[in-house]
Amino acid sequence: MTDAPREPDIESGYPSPTITGSRRLMGPNLMHPGLGAVLDVVLDVGTPARNERLLKVWHERVSSLAAALDWPEAESTQRVYPGGASLFVHAPIDQLMTATEVCESAWVFAEARAAGAATEQSDALPGSLLGFARNEARPALRAVWDEATRLGLNVTFDETAVFVGTGAGSTGWSLDAIPDIGHIDWLAVRDIPIVLVTGSNGKTTVVRMVAAMASACGHVVGYTCTDGVWVNGVQVERGDFSGPVGARRVVQDPGVTLAVLECARGGMLRRGLAVQRASVAAIVTISPDHFGEYGITDLSTLAEVKLIVARAVTGTGTLVVNADVPVLMDATAQYPGRLRAVRVSECANVGITPAEVTLIPATLGGTARHNGVNATIALAVATELGLGAAAKAALMQFGTKADDNLGRLMLRTVGGVTIVIDYAHNPQSIAALIDATRAIPATRRAITLGTGGDRDDVAMAAIATAAVDSGCIDLYIAKEMPKFLRGRPAGSISSALLATLKRLAVPPEAMRSAASDMDAARAALEWAHPGDLLLLAVHDQREEILALLERLAASSWRPGTSLPAS
Repeated sequence: MTDAPREPDIESGYPSPTITGSRRLMGPNLMHPGLGAVLDVVLDVGTPARNERLLKVWHERVSSLAAALDWPEAESTQRVYPGGASLFVHAPIDQLMTATEVCESAWVFAEARAAGAATEQSDALPGSLLGFARNEARPALRAVWDEATRLGLNVTFDETAVFVGTGAGSTGWSLDAIPDIGHIDWLAVRDIPIVLVTGSNGKTTVVRMVAAMASACGHVVGYTCTDGVWVNGVQVERGDFSGPVGARRVVQDPGVTLAVLECARGGMLRRGLAVQRASVAAIVTISPDHFGEYGITDLSTLAEVKLIVARAVTGTGTLVVNADVPVLMDATAQYPGRLRAVRVSECANVGITPAEVTLIPATLGGTARHNGVNATIALAVATELGLGAAAKAALMQFGTKADDNLGRLMLRTVGGVTIVIDYAHNPQSIAALIDATRAIPATRRAITLGTGGDRDDVAMAAIATAAVDSGCIDLYIAKEMPKFLRGRPAGSISSALLATLKRLAVPPEAMRSAASDMDAARAALEWAHPGDLLLLAVHDQREEILALLERLAASSWRPGTSLPAS
């Protein structure tokens, strides 16, 4: 599945309509292990020779500008894909905004050269660029970065502050109050254990499993996921914090002694990792998803994206991977660091047997096979961290409490109707949700379907197809995602899902649409009879839906009677 080549954008505000993106990369990233800026550009697939000249001149111009700006160790790299390219320049920590200007200026220069319009004067360093660099320069910030790098310590930073070390070993300052490095007590600065978790599915569950195990072993754990940020069991931020903002929130907390950070694809591509070093990185799964964005069009390239986390552990940490994913094993065949490949069938290598895996409550007696994979990977991470026997004991209880894994395989029974709330949002997770619940007795089964608008119609079709292919669903409710349209017109998500259901010959009476998560949940409850199973793929209004279910249980609601007003 690929997108058509992108068209130039004359309203983007960039200095050339062929520029589709320009941003800082504030940590290890797909292009480079260091900091810098990346430029996304459109290339005409019909002019390969011209494209080659454009890229050559761009690199030459970037090199010239970097030398004039006195950037040590500056280098440029590129990723070329059908219809476009991503172009990167490595830059000092206090010149990242300037680096975006360098990339854009060099591209405009290259286009002018290609058009035969570049003048001799244009070869000089633009005065505006030099002024931009001088205004951004922060020698104290660069000195702190250089010294921390020499000592092998993490540096995390944003537009207002910088921290060296992490968690209980961190210290930080506002950018305007950074002391001379000679006045910093470097002996008191250290890094806490940090775990990075990525993958197409299962990230949040693995994060929570590792956090539960580390907490049981006495750590003050901070973790991030698509639901928010938790520190020592208390939620301190709500929303999707699976990117660098959430990571900084955790690793800059002076009370945290161990951090578990979910690393979503989008955050890594847009900004890079928030940390340069970690103890363990884990890749849970890889499946076709978000193809077409940033030139990611196949599984092997997506595997490279997931392997960004490996840049943080190559030197001194461990990379844990799911050995049952062939493309992932291919991608790590030449990995130079410590690699631990695990699979459920051989989970005794991490201190648990396949029979024990089925006893973990989150696996629903083994029917939730994906949680068996998640648990095995989580235990491998715990083993690499040296967490000990208490970790396994905590894992064996994971899923006992209702809030152990919010939004993932949450079972409720109301009025004789069984309800499962899950974050399923792509074909693989929809299939896993249905498979995990096949053993639950049910007269009829309904499912709600939805996903983010950054997926194309092909991806939408695959989600609906996964549900139909299960052969056990009696009602499909295609729902809108008002908060997650991400450029799509309102109504287009449910329309795309319904179109596929119709094409797959689902009867009209077995299809419905809903304007939101809550509307979809209410429609399912209004349809339900005692003995039915409702699979609610909830992405936005989980708390409201859980509150509704509690109200129904408290009022002894029965199917067929009215629901309370929303």
